[in-house]
Amino acid sequence: MLGLMRWPTLHWRLAQAYATADASQQAILAAMFDGLNTYLGNYIGEFLGELSFSLFFVLSGWALLRSRRAPAWVGSFGMFTGLCGLAGMFRNVTPAVDGIAAINNYLLPLWMIVFGVVLIRYRREGAHR
Repeated sequence: MLGLMRWPTLHWRLAQAYATADASQQAILAAMFDGLNTYLGNYIGEFLGELSFSLFFVLSGWALLRSRRAPAWVGSFGMFTGLCGLAGMFRNVTPAVDGIAAINNYLLPLWMIVFGVVLIRYRREGAHR
């Protein structure tokens, strides 16, 4: 949330100040903008955010495998997607994981759709008991 909230709060105020600042003040404001963007955007927003939802996907896939309520491939796919996310989140640290991060951009929405369908189906099956 902090990664997203920087735009309508801190960065908005910095942009307003930048518009009326002289050249030396603009250099300071630009450095503040870049520092806050790196810290709140890359480190807090992207890294910790992606860590959290990748762990959620791994744990959700594991729970589906253990519950045996969904086909095994669904749980395995969730775990695989989460593990790819855990590796891909290091794309700002090293280009070695760029390929994994690119593949994960396709896996994430696909897994969320599959997971949503499984949850709806599971809810409906559980309601009839």
